[in-house]
Amino acid sequence: MRLIVLTILVFLVVTGCGTADQERSTAASWTLPDKPREVVQILSGHYGDQNFQLQVRLSMTDEQMQMIGLDSLGRRAFEIKWDEQGLTSGRASWISDKLQALDILKVVITTYWPEDTDQYRQFVGDKEKNLQIAYQTNRRNAWNETVEISDPENDYEMTIISYEIEE
Repeated sequence: MRLIVLTILVFLVVTGCGTADQERSTAASWTLPDKPREVVQILSGHYGDQNFQLQVRLSMTDEQMQMIGLDSLGRRAFEIKWDEQGLTSGRASWISDKLQALDILKVVITTYWPEDTDQYRQFVGDKEKNLQIAYQTNRRNAWNETVEISDPENDYEMTIISYEIEE
């Protein structure tokens, strides 16, 4: 099953459209939070009255973190690259200005990163600490299970189904 999902996502990434707007952030250079990971995720939920579903591929190595999100048609919705030069992000022109790649990264770090890392302390502010996160079992296993995230203050809910690809 994982091989089928991976094959489909690789195909969609190769055939997806590029992002239009690239931005560079002043984030500190990348350091691996725990171990290298290759993760495939399905994100679904709503932001206000706008429903969304995205397929995400996340790759974390010693050199960089790269995250690419595709919509249900296989179009590239956003991308994030974090390396020794800092953080670069992009968003397709057809994506609402309300969906910022940096906001996505903050939710990922809040949900999955060990809380004692520099990245967690750098990116997680009061807004992210107010997220309601429900793990299927516990935070340590979150890379291989379903996580429910909500932010009632901003009318935001999301379910993330993650599969870590073992090499």
